[in-house]
This record gives sequence, C-alpha cells and structure tokens, in this order.
Amino acid sequence: MKLLLCTKNDLFGAVILNYLLPELRHHEIRVLLSDKARSGEGTIPELRAEKFLEREYPLDHFFPSLDGERTTGAWLTFNALAATFGISIEREYDINGTESTRRLTIWAPDLILSARFSLIFKPHILALARRGAYNVHPGVLPGYAGVMAPLRAVWNEEPRLGCTVHLLDQGIDTGPVYSISHLSAIPGRAVQSYIPDLYRLGIDSLLALVQSIERGDCPAVVPQDRAAFRYFRQPTIEEYRASRAKKFPLYDLVDYSKVLRQFLPADAASETRHCTGPTKVEALLSQHLKQSAAPL
Repeated sequence: MKLLLCTKNDLFGAVILNYLLPELRHHEIRVLLSDKARSGEGTIPELRAEKFLEREYPLDHFFPSLDGERTTGAWLTFNALAATFGISIEREYDINGTESTRRLTIWAPDLILSARFSLIFKPHILALARRGAYNVHPGVLPGYAGVMAPLRAVWNEEPRLGCTVHLLDQGIDTGPVYSISHLSAIPGRAVQSYIPDLYRLGIDSLLALVQSIERGDCPAVVPQDRAAFRYFRQPTIEEYRASRAKKFPLYDLVDYSKVLRQFLPADAASETRHCTGPTKVEALLSQHLKQSAAPL
C-alpha cells in the first residue's frame, strides 16, 4: 500500500518514525514533517524550554552531529531514516494548499497515518486516502481532545494516561475511535517523560490496524460520546504559574538524555564529544533557562 506518514519535525517526531518505519518497510512510504510553532513560545517560559528540548537542541545541534558519523544508533535521525529506508521525508507547511493537494492527488495514498502532526487535514485531503486516515492522539478521547493532552492529564492528577488511535474526520480529535491504550501515572514523573511511551502504545495499535487493513478487513471504530467531549487549548501563562505552585515537573534531564542516547552509535553512547551526556545537556539547558527564567 501507499502510506503517507505525517508527524512533526522534532525529537519525538523522529522517535515516532523509528517506531513505525521498520515495521512498514514493505509499503511505499512518503513522510511529511510539520514545522508549526506554538504561539506562546516567545512569552511563556515553559514553552521556550520545550522548544529548546524538542526542536532547537536536537535539530540544530544533536542530529547534525550524528549525520556526520559512519555508524548509527538504535534510532536514526531524519536524514538517516530517509537514506536507510529509501524514502522521501519532506517539510510540509500547508497540507491543504494547492501544491500539496496536487502532489498528493497524483501520488494517491491508500492510507494517511498521522502522529504528532501539527497541521489540520481538510476534507479534500482526507478524501484522497481510499482506505482511510487515522491519527495517534496522546490522550484519552473524548475527555482529552486538543493540545498537550499528557500535560492536562498530569495536571488533573489522573491515575492513568492514555493514547487514542482514531479515524480522522472534519473536526479536531472528534473522529470515531479505533483503540485506547493506557499506562499508569507515576507521581513525580515529568510530563515530557511520558511522551515516548504514550506514542509507543499508539503506534503498536496503529500497526495492528494497518495489518488488519492489509488483510482486507474494515477496522471497527466507535463514535465518541459527544457529551463527554472536552477540548483543551494551549495552556495560558496563568495555568503554568498554577502548575509551578503544585510542583508538577515538566522535564527530567535524565529521562531526556536516555532518549537522546538511543540515537548514538553503541561505541559512542558514553562519550561526551557528542554533547549528549547528562552533564552537557544540563549545562546547555541551564544556560537556556537562565535566559528564559523557565523552571523545571
């Protein structure tokens, strides 16, 4: 099948592709990466720190340093993924625009698979995928629709966090649900540390869905309970201030370094020359936090 994979041009977008591509290599693949920024990155300290950890450091420093290596780690950078799997990985800024519509109409994907893609698909794009378009949402639907679902769940002190795979429709996170997977919340665990594990749950379910479609099955989906639907927008600076008082950690440098180390060649995982050891990362982040006054 022709599969259009849509994710984000950031650290966790690369993680998602490392989960997906080895299992889908027998399909014809194209990858689109969104580059949409959050509106509060210039004014909210926590969002500035998130931008640094998820985009600036990995994309501007870490991945380029690895792309010059002769060997790779367990996980691959975007450039290494494209080379290893012989696929196209492109930036996408206007998925619904005339040029994107023209290109995708010609290519005619069988399935659209979205995870962490910041752009909204309009009906004419969804209609191009004859076997459907599915999204991996890192929150339990219908109660945690919208942005930053893991953050909202932690702030609400949920005993479990979840990841939903759902059919895309004309709304945002409103489509019928294929699956919901859960993991237990751990008191004191940083919000960002949940992200790879939540997407791992969703990707496992998504891969089962693709296999089902390959067999000719029609995946069973269940409409969401509209009465239980809650849509969360980006938190305000006041909400972030309230979370500081409750001491909900947003980042953990040890967990963050563990994610980075998955990209390192085995013989270099402990070498500081790659600037990925906890001490180096902590120094870089501390310098950034001094400038932004964002608390961990």
